[in-house]
Amino acid sequence: MIIGAGNVATHISRHLHSAGHQISCIYSRTAASAEQLAGELGVPGTADPGDVPTEADFYILSLPDRAVIPVAEKFRHTAGTWLHTAGALSMDLFQPVFERYGVFYPLQTLSRSRPVEPSQVPCLVEGSSPEVTASVMKLASTVYDRVEKVDSATRLVIHAAAVFANNFSNHMVHIAREIMTEQKVDPGLLDPLLEETFQKIKAMGTVEGQTGPAVRGDKETMNKHIELLKDHPEWEKLYTFISRDIKRFRE
Repeated sequence: MIIGAGNVATHISRHLHSAGHQISCIYSRTAASAEQLAGELGVPGTADPGDVPTEADFYILSLPDRAVIPVAEKFRHTAGTWLHTAGALSMDLFQPVFERYGVFYPLQTLSRSRPVEPSQVPCLVEGSSPEVTASVMKLASTVYDRVEKVDSATRLVIHAAAVFANNFSNHMVHIAREIMTEQKVDPGLLDPLLEETFQKIKAMGTVEGQTGPAVRGDKETMNKHIELLKDHPEWEKLYTFISRDIKRFRE
């Protein structure tokens, strides 16, 4: 049983379905979203809590963090194991609501419109008891190649690191493309650079692979860049702070 129909819920549903698991229903607070995902998988979809089966083995709840408990409380009467998929929420927030609960966290950037193979998704799990943990690990292992037991405190650390690695790096590329576009330069020129950047990270590591004016201590070039960014004070601050931090790691 899947609670939610957003990016993460969509991918988990697809992966479970492809692995041969029976999804009894898709519930979403928005009927259209529930019906769209349910139609893709050929299962029932609903926006009515009363239509949600009460005897599913697992209820995987994938919603914005602030909605997890308000929605979960609608289903206190259900049996089964309840799992949330959030990186920054403790497992124990379910304790006042359900007897069996845990976490089923896919460590990957997921968008509905872009397929992601299960082999590219590490899954971090946790359970309210050794028995629940074992059952969640067994479920996850039928879908994903890499499954690890990770407690809530460690998962929060991993989630924060993932924000730096994915969300922040994505935003840096967005800024880079905006700089190019403003000057009527094709931002596609950066694509080979981006490809090599991530290949080099894997091959050499981040410290050995770091290049650029901050590493060289090239203040003249950095000052030119800062001048170029004077109409974007937030970008200028980012450039200055990040350059300073790069230099700190090289000292």
